[in-house]
Amino acid sequence: MITNQFFEWLGGLIDADGGFYISKKGYGCIEITMHIKEIQTLYFIKKKCHGSVSLRAGAQAARWRLHRKQHLLYICSGLSGHIRTLNRQSQFIKICKTYNLHYKVPETLRYENAWFSGFFSGEGCLYINKNTFQCTISVSQKEKNILYNIQRIYKGNIFFDISWQGWVWQLSNKHHCNQVLDYFSKYSTQNPYKQAKIKSFKRFLIYKEKGYHLDPLKKEKLVHFIKVFEIKD
Repeated sequence: MITNQFFEWLGGLIDADGGFYISKKGYGCIEITMHIKEIQTLYFIKKKCHGSVSLRAGAQAARWRLHRKQHLLYICSGLSGHIRTLNRQSQFIKICKTYNLHYKVPETLRYENAWFSGFFSGEGCLYINKNTFQCTISVSQKEKNILYNIQRIYKGNIFFDISWQGWVWQLSNKHHCNQVLDYFSKYSTQNPYKQAKIKSFKRFLIYKEKGYHLDPLKKEKLVHFIKVFEIKD
């Protein structure tokens, strides 16, 4: 039996890195594509939902795909009410019409919901500036409205990034960052790669609070963390 919390999380990840598709013959499927270093997350989904995981030719990516009707109907029924981006909602509504499934409009996003952990698993980034030691949590997305929902709960700022013509929600305030990290303690991203970075990010914040970045000797302890985080996901 799959819990509602799992479907909240899965809906978030599909909003970030997945999609609902219908073939020319009228058969539906769900797909999620992630970087190869995050393949464990796809195997976690396969264990819960069935389907298959395969490597993508010519790319450092892997894909989970579900198309068997019995499992597809069960998963889509559970996902109803948990798909929040406009693009994915449009795809999901077509799936629901194809298989005569009830489509639920999502309720207002709340803190007590695993959707953001799934969305962050796909679109989230943890970053530490090597010069200023500023710690940043961010999410990038083409749709601005979904970032407003995140901002309403977790605060932060939203700005337009002209380099890729998309929107970014960003958080640097220590208190607000800790609130997000506390959230991830309650609602796991189910992404070992991201979880390892979250753990290191928490440790860096502790070191920074102790003033290690101001002490020439203790600053060396921060070198490992800076190397891990100076390259954005």
